[in-house]
Amino acid sequence: MATRWILLSKLEETYSLKTDSVPWVITSLRVVALPFLIYSFNQEIRLVTYALFLFAVCTDFLDGYLAKKLETTSKLGSYFDATVDFTFISGMLLVFILEGFYQSWILFLVVFVFVQFMLTSFHSKQAVYDPVGKYYGSLMYGGIGLTLLFQDQLTYSIVTVGIVVSTIATLSSRLVYFLRARNRKQV
Repeated sequence: MATRWILLSKLEETYSLKTDSVPWVITSLRVVALPFLIYSFNQEIRLVTYALFLFAVCTDFLDGYLAKKLETTSKLGSYFDATVDFTFISGMLLVFILEGFYQSWILFLVVFVFVQFMLTSFHSKQAVYDPVGKYYGSLMYGGIGLTLLFQDQLTYSIVTVGIVVSTIATLSSRLVYFLRARNRKQV
């Protein structure tokens, strides 16, 4: 009987899902959902499209929450989450651009913000979330959600203005953040 419990215990240790990988798995589900979301959008299966989008948004909130709750946050995890967000957001924006909803320069803005985030974070040797920039992805998800729900010119105009304004705010906030950090180092 004791041998059986020891074997079961060893089996659980060997094959259990480690808690530090749970946020990574949840984050990865966003990438897995993306092609299905694009397919359902292109096939005009609205209910599936909305459900997959809501699933993706939930995974975006859940992965960060669990990483903090399980105390498994890491620099690599932060970069992975940002990269998956970028992949998801740029993938959906590309679909919208191909559908004629938005101009291609919108995608350039999102790529630019992501590249500057990665470069400045690598330079700082940690993922740096400035006060405004940490909400940029959420605003982009909001724009995608609005575009999925309301496919009309007014929505496209509002989302375009929102992307431009939030991009300017994010880049300005990041610049101020780094200038203040540099000034604190000089004092």
